[in-house]
Amino acid sequence: MGVPDVYRALWRRKFFIVFMTALVVAGAWYLTKREQKLYTASTLVRVQQRIDNAGEAFLALQTGGRLAQTYANIAASHAIATRIYSSLRDQITPADISVSGSQVQDLELLRISATNPVPAKAELIANAAPKALEEFIQTTGTKSDHIIVVDPAGVPSTPSSPNVRLNVMMAFLLGLAFNGAIAILIEILGDRVGSAENLERIVGKPVLAVFPELALTNHRADHEERHGADGEPVSEVRPAHG
Repeated sequence: MGVPDVYRALWRRKFFIVFMTALVVAGAWYLTKREQKLYTASTLVRVQQRIDNAGEAFLALQTGGRLAQTYANIAASHAIATRIYSSLRDQITPADISVSGSQVQDLELLRISATNPVPAKAELIANAAPKALEEFIQTTGTKSDHIIVVDPAGVPSTPSSPNVRLNVMMAFLLGLAFNGAIAILIEILGDRVGSAENLERIVGKPVLAVFPELALTNHRADHEERHGADGEPVSEVRPAHG
């Protein structure tokens, strides 16, 4: 099956492809709308190291990025979640805490994010996380590292998930590809010749003639329309123009 045959098969099955793809897109939109909306609030913090001499300053430049990555991983740990709950136990439950951390490029900055179905709770947890991380660092005996809040979290106004537009677009692309593949498979498994060229290739003989597609009409109704019910020709009377 060559490329032209594929194009012809897709064109013949275009209504099937469009209908099935529309069903897939509608299903993805409906399921996405039924999902619970989640909101994410983020706090930007900086890992600051206390420096006592010039030698420590050079070392701090080398280790600052690695420390930010380390503390980003620690921010998502159970130990930090426990400390957050201890400071906010009157306002949240342990199930409300979902915290993640990520380093900003290769800098000494890290972003601590909290996700929750309630925007206000997401903001509350995200702003409590830096203090919990600072307390954890101090309990480990690391006195030279400190967490400085650069940009506190605000109340998110739009959900971070589900992403309706992305899901619908992915459903459209996948549905189009999948239904197109089904249409081609139907053409391959079917017994339709499709064109005179395909017939020549199958039988190995040239095609001498092709019958045009005939449309059946009601000959009696057509005859009455032109000649009238009594068989007399119907003359067209046009109004005279003054």
